[in-house]
Amino acid sequence: MASIVFDRVDKFFGPHQVLHRLSFQVQPGEIVGLLGPNGSGKTTTLRLIAGYYQADAGRVKVQGMAGRQIDGRHRNYVGYLPEKAPLYDSLTVSQYLQFVGRCKGVRGRRLSASLDTAMAAFNLEEVRNTAIARLSKGFRQRAGLAQAILGDPSVLLLDEATNGLDPIQTIEAREMIRRASEGRAVLFSSHLMQEIQALCTRAIILRNGRLVTDVPLNVPAIGGRQNILLHWRGSAAALKQLRANVTAIDGVLEVQARCGATTEHHILTIGFAQRPPSLNPVLAYALELGQVEQFFYEGSNVEDILVNAVRQADRNIQQMQEVI
Repeated sequence: MASIVFDRVDKFFGPHQVLHRLSFQVQPGEIVGLLGPNGSGKTTTLRLIAGYYQADAGRVKVQGMAGRQIDGRHRNYVGYLPEKAPLYDSLTVSQYLQFVGRCKGVRGRRLSASLDTAMAAFNLEEVRNTAIARLSKGFRQRAGLAQAILGDPSVLLLDEATNGLDPIQTIEAREMIRRASEGRAVLFSSHLMQEIQALCTRAIILRNGRLVTDVPLNVPAIGGRQNILLHWRGSAAALKQLRANVTAIDGVLEVQARCGATTEHHILTIGFAQRPPSLNPVLAYALELGQVEQFFYEGSNVEDILVNAVRQADRNIQQMQEVI
């Protein structure tokens, strides 16, 4: 059974129609990327699944429960991290997670076990008794992710979950999201193409509230070779040292480098023997020896898929208007 079902969903805010007969499904174990330009309906879609809104037409189902029949059980099915994590600065991490757990209806020993699981999943033990106001951006985002999995929900909704993190924090967050997704249906909204590329095996692309395309991404299977592209800035001597350090990392097959826009801008192709690779040691060396500009998995060009799909949708709309 699909964990998330959208069946010809319409959503209006006053006279403005935000979603137009939107249909898709997400299965357990999938991490599906939700992409689209600003105003395409991504956040509205997540809020419909979370139970914040009701569909004006069509059906939204979570674990077989229709949106108009949602009751208290819905809290146990869905974990939701909005773009701005709902944190309370005056609480410690432990106090905050206990508060959120009780809001979800988790009590007693179940709450204690769920809190320990969430702490461990996102490496929060060292800041358990630290006030949220004193946390770094990375740890604040971890706390937001931890609250989303309290109560062991079967569906995770993540809205811009890695936005604003530095390269090391982004890699850590990706790995944590992968672990948290095991056995769950995950819908991951982001405006960053490389995040969809890195995390998702499928992308749903929206345009003006309409489904433009639902496309699988060509991510190599676990056990197959995976290339990482690293855009890096540094001197020639530092590049030589970086290549030597990265080549020595367990699982790295080869490191190729070519010049970018300037003599100090380099594009490294790093071949790993497994997928997903561990990027922490690569980025540690890259940050130690120079400046990381961007990094992403080599494979499907999600940006090309998005741009081409949006352009085709615009052509289709224009043709419909001409016929009318």
